Amino acid sequence: MKNQYVGDIGDYGKYGLLRFLISKGIKTGVNWYLTENDGSTDGKFTKYLQNPAERRCDPELFDCLKDIADRRDKTVGMIESSGILPGTSFFSEILKSSSLDVKARKLTRRLWFNNSTLLLSDAELIFADPDNGISFTKTAKIKDSEKFILPEDVCDYYDCGKNVVFYCHKGRRKQEDWERAKVEIRKYIRDAQILGVTCHRGTQRSYIFVLHPDCYLRYEEILEEFLHSAWSGMFTRENIVGNADFPSHLAQTHRPQTHLSQTGTGISLEPLSAAFSVCKVEDYSGIDLDQPFVFTGRTDEEKSLVCPTDIVPENTVEREDGWRAFRICGVLDFSLIGILAGITQILADRKIGLFAVSTYNTDYVLTKDENFESAVLALKAAGYTIKD
Repeated sequence: MKNQYVGDIGDYGKYGLLRFLISKGIKTGVNWYLTENDGSTDGKFTKYLQNPAERRCDPELFDCLKDIADRRDKTVGMIESSGILPGTSFFSEILKSSSLDVKARKLTRRLWFNNSTLLLSDAELIFADPDNGISFTKTAKIKDSEKFILPEDVCDYYDCGKNVVFYCHKGRRKQEDWERAKVEIRKYIRDAQILGVTCHRGTQRSYIFVLHPDCYLRYEEILEEFLHSAWSGMFTRENIVGNADFPSHLAQTHRPQTHLSQTGTGISLEPLSAAFSVCKVEDYSGIDLDQPFVFTGRTDEEKSLVCPTDIVPENTVEREDGWRAFRICGVLDFSLIGILAGITQILADRKIGLFAVSTYNTDYVLTKDENFESAVLALKAAGYTIKD
């Protein structure tokens, strides 16, 4: 985003979408990904503001942009102070790194991004508005990377518990390349659910939502309502494949037919039949380490043991019984992030505590026995597959 773009035809649809989300109770934070004005004519497509027919989509927004769009001193600060995005938090620090050396670019961007997480910490949804959308090939060291949101930015917001929506565009991609680009973020956040809408005014502008599984249905219903609102002639849905399948009684009539059933991109969980105990032991001499589901942890202060309750050793110093467990199926690549965070967020929202153990292949999640069935139901509702 550049200050010179404020009020451009792309802004009308963008703020219209954000205003609709806000009206539905979505606490929103905006990272403008602000870069310096470049002296070009970009951002001067404001003739739509002379067309009264355009005003019907959102009269209040239209009138506000009409007051701002042709000002020579226009800035995003005018949008922030206008009140058209009520309750929204903003991060408007300019990202300026291209003139720096390679090492300084990376450090500057990291400090800039960390500042954004602090100022947008109260938001549920982070909207990112970079000049050129997302890049899966550039890094913070590249000269013009300031014009892009990078996958690690999305991942970091997501791991903070945020949902993310970022500006993107098809550009000159072939259709099959565009279909891949819309979901490529799943290479970095395996459990993310993806939604997308496109604004058809001026050039094509798409908005890709990267959602925690338990938020997916809520956002899908809101976006479906948005697409049938006064904005229906300007926006269309983007087909997104690979989202986890949801039970029909939860999906209702709003689940688009393009969503596939469970694929390799979804997460399957396998409940374990054993009852577990979490223990502190004097040493590991009393436990058969060849037994299945025996997890040990040794620090400079203690020796811990998680194991089936029926094989807890006699030399246990302290123990807590009454745990049940499920494991995340498959072998998880070490580069994958956000999987455990997604499960944790779903259970935390329902006030269900957990205890997690990681192995070389995968993660195991334990809850107290009295909460186990509630945890399973919550995860099913969020789109996870629970194996028999």
